Amino acid sequence: MSIPYRDQMPTLNLYGPEFQADPHGALRLAREQNWCASTPIGIAVLRHQEVQALLNHRQFRTPGADLLAMQGFGEGAMAGAMRSFLLNTEGADHDRVRRLVTRAFTTRSVDAFRPRMRAIAHELLEAQAGRVEFDFMADFADRYAWQILCEFVGIPAGALMEIQRWNADIGLMFGLSVAEHAPRIEAALTGLYAFIDELAAQLRQSPGENLLSALVSVEDAGDLLTKDELRAMAITLMSAGSSTVTNQLGNAIVTLSQHPDQWRRLAAERDLVTQAVEELIRFSPSVILGVPRIASDDLSWNGLEVQRGACFLPVVGSANRDAAVFEQADRFDITRKVERGQPGHLAFGGGIHYCLGAALARAELQEALPILAERLTTLELAGPGEWLPPTEAVYGPIKLPLRPPLHLPH
Repeated sequence: MSIPYRDQMPTLNLYGPEFQADPHGALRLAREQNWCASTPIGIAVLRHQEVQALLNHRQFRTPGADLLAMQGFGEGAMAGAMRSFLLNTEGADHDRVRRLVTRAFTTRSVDAFRPRMRAIAHELLEAQAGRVEFDFMADFADRYAWQILCEFVGIPAGALMEIQRWNADIGLMFGLSVAEHAPRIEAALTGLYAFIDELAAQLRQSPGENLLSALVSVEDAGDLLTKDELRAMAITLMSAGSSTVTNQLGNAIVTLSQHPDQWRRLAAERDLVTQAVEELIRFSPSVILGVPRIASDDLSWNGLEVQRGACFLPVVGSANRDAAVFEQADRFDITRKVERGQPGHLAFGGGIHYCLGAALARAELQEALPILAERLTTLELAGPGEWLPPTEAVYGPIKLPLRPPLHLPH
């Protein structure tokens, strides 16, 4: 790969102590030197303009089953599942499935669910009344995201624990220890496939007001989702739809605890919530690195001569703090506005793989945060908590102890 001014391209050690301790600080130092950096797993793209261009470029694809093949699982159930996910499909197959899913997964259906989101948030907070301390992640964020997801998608409440276990095991498929966990992953795929197939059959006979009912019946000129496509979409919703919102809520609470004046303002001025959510997603996103992109062919791009198979990382967490796009980019401000026509944050990706669940994620945050700000009149962390590494698919706290007011006002 030929890179102009290679001597000016910094090295970004994603696994080093600097990045692990302060990913945004490490990214800022690298971004100020060049638009790209060398990392152990490919070229990191750091600035907003170049990240957006990479996400939109049709000659860069997502990795698909490449990581599995590197570990000896190029065929079989896991590889088949990986290839079936919408994120890993391209061309006409991708466009067809996305068109069908978009017809079912509408903004109207999300907005109709907002009252239930508010009710769930209040119920979970009332359960903490009188406690001296509670774990925000386990007692609120995770339960909030999963309960909304299950009800919105149409998963029976009694299946939640089993769904969570299968989901956790399937998540191991995206790591670097697949051989060690292969029996668990394959068993989880078998169990979850059978569950989805049975539930889909029931909903075809007796549909409800939920997303899975819409997905099993959605059609376009007679075209329907296949069984494999429906399975893949359900798994995607259950994995991405829970972890990203859970961790984004955790990141939001940490950031707002560091800005108590803005926490109080959010409670007092509900009309700021839309701006506040966008600023939180920009400033402290639950996804930092973004999904890698692989060059489909040899090509010239942005002054680089790129070889087929080269790996690029669209570092959306860096692009979101690019001073060329965002004034005082390292300052958190819930009153920040992005004017029409100006570029916004890239936390939901871009191009053909822009996050399908963006509207649902935004709604969950928009409904939860004002309620939290109103009822947790003081936001006091009881410790630093425990955190996922910033190199994971999602970034945020695993545990986050809070000291709530003893009497949570309603």
